Amino acid sequence: MPADAGVRHPPHLYAYDLVDGRYEPVADSAEELIVDKPFDIRPRLRDTAP
Repeated sequence: MPADAGVRHPPHLYAYDLVDGRYEPVADSAEELIVDKPFDIRPRLRDTAP
């Protein structure tokens, strides 16, 4: 596995919304994800990932 070999992947967050039975992307970011529904949330990846 890549992690066992010391290969690290940069963190990245994705957000999806369920629309008419299908998940559709609404946001993605490697720095700060901004989502406003069902509520406002703005996680910064540098605060959540090692």
